[in-house]
Amino acid sequence: MPHLIVIGAGPGIAGATARRFGRDGYDVALVARDADRLTELGEGLQADGITAGWAPADAGDAAALTRAIGLFTAHAGPADVLLYNAVGRRQTTAADLTPEELAADLAAGVIGLQTAVQAVLPGMRERGSGTVLVTGGGAADDPRPAAPSLGVQKAALRALVTVLAEALAPEGIHVATATVRGLVRDDGPIRPVEIAELYAELVAETAGPREQWRTVVDVT
Repeated sequence: MPHLIVIGAGPGIAGATARRFGRDGYDVALVARDADRLTELGEGLQADGITAGWAPADAGDAAALTRAIGLFTAHAGPADVLLYNAVGRRQTTAADLTPEELAADLAAGVIGLQTAVQAVLPGMRERGSGTVLVTGGGAADDPRPAAPSLGVQKAALRALVTVLAEALAPEGIHVATATVRGLVRDDGPIRPVEIAELYAELVAETAGPREQWRTVVDVT
């Protein structure tokens, strides 16, 4: 059974992606900081007949995140697909954002991706294939004054995806990000199921010629 690990699991993009892949027979593993919301999502997936497990962990806590991923891979085997959907959310002004707050948000929104990639990489390398999906955002190009760390996170995240994609493609590992340029909700303008479908397309690309792999995909 193929294995999907979702970091930053919640009811929107992550939940829609978990359902999309779960319907295709994937074993779904969920990680998020909010244990109650995580349990609600996991139980909902199970009620839909999807094989799902979950473990609470803060994406910004490297040790906790690595431990959670290790539990999943020990149980279900190496990850075929990793979805990194975590973000550090904070409302403040750029002048009032402390260095400690910025560091914490970067830990969750960017550094956690590197932690997660290194945790799944041994299994993907052994198999010679894998897909890493990353939820980006338009704030990378248009940062908002009321959420300064979000723009910094998304810009750094896209840069990290770009260099990881180049480094790992020769090993058969496809790294890609969706730059989501708009509000995501079930009634539009951008629906979670649309992004889930894009992620399924990106995974399908991994089986094809590398010159056709996409790395940065705009969603509007």
